[in-house]
Amino acid sequence: MTAHPPTAPRRTLSLLGGLALGLATFVAVLLAASVFPAAKGSPNNLPIGVAAPAAAAGQVTSLLDARAPGAFDVRSYPDEASLRDAIRRRDVYGGISLSTTGRSVLVASAASPAVAQALTALAAALSQGGGPAPTVVDVVPLPESDPRGVGLAGALLPLLIGAVAPVLALTRLTRRTAYRVAGVLLASVTIGYAAAAVLHFGTGSLAGSFLVEGAAMSLTLLAAALVLLGLHAAAGMPGLGLGVLVLLLLGNPLSGATTAPEFLGQPWRGIGQWLTPGAGGQLLRSVAFFDGAGASGPLLVLGVWVVLGVALIVLGAVRGRAQSSSKPSTSSPWSPSSSISAK
Repeated sequence: MTAHPPTAPRRTLSLLGGLALGLATFVAVLLAASVFPAAKGSPNNLPIGVAAPAAAAGQVTSLLDARAPGAFDVRSYPDEASLRDAIRRRDVYGGISLSTTGRSVLVASAASPAVAQALTALAAALSQGGGPAPTVVDVVPLPESDPRGVGLAGALLPLLIGAVAPVLALTRLTRRTAYRVAGVLLASVTIGYAAAAVLHFGTGSLAGSFLVEGAAMSLTLLAAALVLLGLHAAAGMPGLGLGVLVLLLLGNPLSGATTAPEFLGQPWRGIGQWLTPGAGGQLLRSVAFFDGAGASGPLLVLGVWVVLGVALIVLGAVRGRAQSSSKPSTSSPWSPSSSISAK
């Protein structure tokens, strides 16, 4: 007889090799998607303001267009006070003020440290034309305990994991829709306020109301988790897997949390702000640093995702009941097997 080598070890090695390759590919794609927008992005129609006489405002606009074509969306304001109000309303990220008393560059590092850095570089460029260097004023600064905004930028990915993990656990622990929804709601509130406590009291990265910040994080988690739960109810594990991939590979890098949404070109900027990570990040900035200014848009987006998630959950539940009712009962008292088992 001819001895044949066992195939089980080979199959095991092939599976392990395929698993390692798949995980390496996933991590590489996730890393590239997360790093490239921040490392390679540049402003695209970034809204900034100019407070200056008409002639001077035109000169500034021409200078900006010459230095970075298409980078800035320049808006005119009658005076510096109006420009400051626009920054606090989140209409613009900053701007340039020219008056008879001097020149100043207004920034808001709380809106985006990357944009504040870019506008500070503009101040240096303006000083090259002669005259005194303009004064850089941070109208809405980040907290002194986190002047670079590292805590807020780094919180997004853990929050996404906080939305995915409860759904994965609940779909394994229970089949009852009501229990799953209640578990997602409880997990979203608990994780949201725990994360807010770390960023507000621990790292000092947030400067607003702790209760409002926790509510914003909880809503972001709830919107993402409900959609994932709904995808699982409507399409099973393939639907849940697709939702997780969209959150991690699209929602996280396209959120603009590390720079600004305007550092992404269209249509990616719009897509990112219509996903829960982008909307949640902007909502948190609004409530943490701008007294809620600019929060209506993100709230609308998150509300749409909550409604969509609930609709998918209801659709999955109705479909499941219809399928179960259409199947013939296997425990009929008139069946021979039940008669035998009853004896």
